[in-house]
Amino acid sequence: MIAQLVKSAADQGVYLYAKEGALHFDLTVSEFPATLKQDIIANKAEIIAFLSHAEGTSGNAQGPQPGHYPDGCVLSYTQQRFWLLEQMQSGQSQYNMPVALNVEGALELTLVEKVLSTIVTRHQILRTVYREQDDAVRQHVLPEHDFTLGFVDLSDSQGEQQQAQLSQCLLEEAQRPFDLTQQLSIRGQYVKLQGTGHDQRGVLLLTLHHIASDGWSMDVLINEFVTLYRAFAADQVNPLPELELQYADFAVWQKDRMQGGEFEKQLTFWQQTLEDAPLTHSLPTQHHRPEVKQTQGAHVTATLPAYVAQQLGAVAKQAQLSPFMLMHAVLGVVLSRHSNQSDIVIGTPVANRADEALSPLIGCFVNTLALRLDTRHNTLEAYLAHVRQVHMNAQVNQDVPFEQLIDALNLPRTSSYTPLVQIMLTTNDKFTDGNDESALMALPDVSLSPLEGSHPAIKFDLEIALNISDNQVETIWNYDVALFDAEFVEQLSEHFNNALIALADMSPQTRRALPLNRLSILGDKLESYLINGLNNNSADYPVDKCIHEVFEEQALQTPDQLAIKFGNKQLTYRELNERANQLAHFLIREYQVTPDTFIGLCVERSLEMIIGTLAILKAGAAYVPLDPAYPRQRVTYMMENSGVKIILSTHFIIEQLDLTDYHSICIDGLGNEQVVQTFVDYSTHNPRELVAGLTSSNLAYAIYTSGSTGKPKGVLLEHKGIVNIAFNHRHYLKVDGQSKVLHFASMSFDAGTWEYVMALLSGATLVIADSVQRLSPESIGQLLHSEAITHVLLPPAFLAMMEFRDDLALKALAVGGEACDQEVVEQWGGAYRMVNAYGPTEISICATWAELRPGQKVTIGKPLKNTSAFVLDSNLALLSPGVVGELYISGVGLARGYHQLAEQTAERFVSNPYFDGHNKCVTETLYKTGDLVRYLPDGELEYLGRIDQQVKIRGFRIEISEIEGLLADCLDVDAAVVTVATSATGAKHLVAYVQLNNKNAKNSVSGHENINDDKAVIQRIKTELADKLPDYMVPGMFVPVSQWPLTSNGKIDKRALPEPDLAAVEGEYIAPETHSEQRLVAIWAQLLHLQESEISTSANFFALGGHSLLVSKLVRAITSDPELQLQQIDMQDIFTAQSLAQLAQHIDLLRMQQLNAQAADSICDQDLVEDGEI
Repeated sequence: MIAQLVKSAADQGVYLYAKEGALHFDLTVSEFPATLKQDIIANKAEIIAFLSHAEGTSGNAQGPQPGHYPDGCVLSYTQQRFWLLEQMQSGQSQYNMPVALNVEGALELTLVEKVLSTIVTRHQILRTVYREQDDAVRQHVLPEHDFTLGFVDLSDSQGEQQQAQLSQCLLEEAQRPFDLTQQLSIRGQYVKLQGTGHDQRGVLLLTLHHIASDGWSMDVLINEFVTLYRAFAADQVNPLPELELQYADFAVWQKDRMQGGEFEKQLTFWQQTLEDAPLTHSLPTQHHRPEVKQTQGAHVTATLPAYVAQQLGAVAKQAQLSPFMLMHAVLGVVLSRHSNQSDIVIGTPVANRADEALSPLIGCFVNTLALRLDTRHNTLEAYLAHVRQVHMNAQVNQDVPFEQLIDALNLPRTSSYTPLVQIMLTTNDKFTDGNDESALMALPDVSLSPLEGSHPAIKFDLEIALNISDNQVETIWNYDVALFDAEFVEQLSEHFNNALIALADMSPQTRRALPLNRLSILGDKLESYLINGLNNNSADYPVDKCIHEVFEEQALQTPDQLAIKFGNKQLTYRELNERANQLAHFLIREYQVTPDTFIGLCVERSLEMIIGTLAILKAGAAYVPLDPAYPRQRVTYMMENSGVKIILSTHFIIEQLDLTDYHSICIDGLGNEQVVQTFVDYSTHNPRELVAGLTSSNLAYAIYTSGSTGKPKGVLLEHKGIVNIAFNHRHYLKVDGQSKVLHFASMSFDAGTWEYVMALLSGATLVIADSVQRLSPESIGQLLHSEAITHVLLPPAFLAMMEFRDDLALKALAVGGEACDQEVVEQWGGAYRMVNAYGPTEISICATWAELRPGQKVTIGKPLKNTSAFVLDSNLALLSPGVVGELYISGVGLARGYHQLAEQTAERFVSNPYFDGHNKCVTETLYKTGDLVRYLPDGELEYLGRIDQQVKIRGFRIEISEIEGLLADCLDVDAAVVTVATSATGAKHLVAYVQLNNKNAKNSVSGHENINDDKAVIQRIKTELADKLPDYMVPGMFVPVSQWPLTSNGKIDKRALPEPDLAAVEGEYIAPETHSEQRLVAIWAQLLHLQESEISTSANFFALGGHSLLVSKLVRAITSDPELQLQQIDMQDIFTAQSLAQLAQHIDLLRMQQLNAQAADSICDQDLVEDGEI
């Protein structure tokens, strides 16, 4: 602590002061103590900020003054906070502060009791109780007290039995709650373990409540205990100087001081600094956050060796940071990489004892500073400068009490976590004053030492304690076991140390130039595993060949094998190849097409569709599929944007689209004998020798996908990526000459290319579904059966609407294009081999795939051969397994980019920082998919939704896919889609569209039902979600859907979902109906100074202006209301209820329980009278 260091310097004759931003000193001793000098240099920046702040505030107001408070006095802001927490979590020990000391030697227990009694008398705060009066809580000092030391004798036990009894004894004592209304805030207990006199061994446990103590106070307590014990053992009087002030003086002074202009200036700083800060951290928790904060903690400890500690001191000095600042900076990076969040808020305590008269006091002075870091800086040097400025600003503005800041920010309160700060970073730096610390603990004939292994209750989600010295850096990670597993915290600890070691080993030149995303936290082994181990899947596929060349080789091998079939029409490989050759020769001779020339293909589903596709490729050009079912405006845009001059089509379509400005070539009849008459003069031989300069790096096609600007964008794909996917089909999906592949998708989607290359580059038969069949799940089911299809790719939403049948010949049922629900896998995955094919258009259709099996988690698996996948944060830093990040893909199938969209291409196709030329799967460019994923322990990827589905509502970051997944797990839900709707006021709301678990719904007419028809079911779903999710993640509106609207490609069309009525969840006044609602409206109106007509039953107490100080008043108003007749309600209930209506329902429930209990007591009393026992 900086204040402690400044005081320690003064005690040693070194007086520090700041002048014009520099640190100066005056000496009253002959020379500057060497160790002190090192401490000052290491913390120079923070000392300057501390002294500047002290100088800026010293002249503005008088310090605390001694006073007398016979009627009690106000609570300090920190006391208010702990009082409120105590009421919310009554009966818990979360804010107990136990300290256990090993005792060896002749400890006199009567002296111990006398010493502690003296300390209680000396420090009024330890004999202060808290009472509610006049709608407020005030603290009262008990004029007398009777402190008694507890005693437990375990000396009859030995070994492991004694150790177990000791642990249980210490745990029970440490967790025993205080009654702050009438008990002292300190208690002591001695546990005797062995012997008497000099052979005595035991444990002394002192427990204080945080409302009366802090870390500094514990040092004061131990120092005074040792000093008094020594004096009393020598029959001396109390040697401690009289205290100038008591804690109550500070509380009164603080309340008065908070009214000044300096305070308002500091408060404004924090309001601006923390505006729109995340309300909770985004670290992945291994367990759902409980409704009420739990207190059971555990810890992980790690130590870095002396050479690292020494090097880090030098690193900090070069960066003009204190060692603590440097550790904070590294922790920010580690938390950012584990949460994929660049906005990191970490709390740290400050002593808040600027006035020297406060130094010897026991009491809770500590204040929490919320330090907000931004990890989006490009370089390490810039980031460290940012961290330094964050600390400087925080030191200068450290006087605003954390509790008052939370109220000023109007942050929501909950019993589940601390607002704004759930992660705390502390340092246990001990600044030397030249004395041996072990000597400070020595008593006459007695040795005291801290008991190792004792662990207090956890107050936050994660508490990181640093012990920094010249010889080592020790980190203690205390964590809430209700949220985190030891394995995860051990990983955090390991990665923190990895980063520190990396910094220590780095040269100054490297540190100055290092991109922040290249600061390694993973260690060489894990980093190598993520880059190469998970991407070690290269294969010697003929990716130097073009699509049509592989097809031609296949046609030569199996000329008489059936190649394509459409209805009653079909062609062999020889026939298909020859007719495509004739059309290709025509294009080459008549239009002199060259590689990378675009040719439009606008035909209905037919044999001609495939002939035209192959002909364009054989001519050396690239095809642009134009679906004639698309709106005319969209087709026109695609033709104009791509710059096609030649379009293959049919008579009917040519007339409909008015293609007079294009070279339109009618290919009607190419699927039958008319080809002889149409292109009789053109060769049936492969035109390979006529196409100069064509390689597998030339374009094969351009697929137009939806664009963020509202206009579709053309994705440019090359031959080699498609050849790679075809050979992946051969080896992974076992496609061969006996296979029959269904062509289901439109050629305007990349799945249309997947399907024809799957068949025709592996010798299989391609069966084309017609335009009517592909719109009907029933018809597709019949086609799969009648044609004995072995391989098919379908959208999961379409498959979900198909009636299951177990008489199909399927050898591979692939799903893709959208996330697959578990229910679909349960229905189909047991009977057939089911494969989840994931991949954006930009990676040649498919990038990863996974086997899907009933009862197993749905994943997107691992990369295909010659493809690599990376899970990265927004700065392209590698993320650990289990951490959610964005999926980036590289490999042979990567698209060239977007047609005529250089800016968007540069945005989505980025330089790969992990390319080194050694791994064929890891290419120079990465594609930024926009998909959120994480690695599972087995190395498979789990898909978690789109990054644009990661929304922020009321300050909380929300993963929509998590809500959708839990909805799908509900027994009443078949499938669910969650969207974010924005109201007229600009507020965002979660809307859940649910297909309820009604087996007849799949065959019903498309549409949606009124939400009131399924009110009971929806309420059941809400209740189930509320047990698993925090309230802010439970959708405010549910819309039942009997059948999903689908796009032309069989995916769920979210734009066609019914519009939600947001008036039902926002802004609409709902009048009170029940008696409890009416009484609550009256009570709220009085407390909040509102008209009753302004309070809707859907309103939230805190949203209307309620704050922490009003909660206790609200509880008293409810329990004292003669009409509600409720004897007790917990503060926690106020925070849990999200609306007045919910609170009224809870009050009705409590009153019912109260009446039942009274009735039971009455019956019991009557039974006793009848039995003659009274």
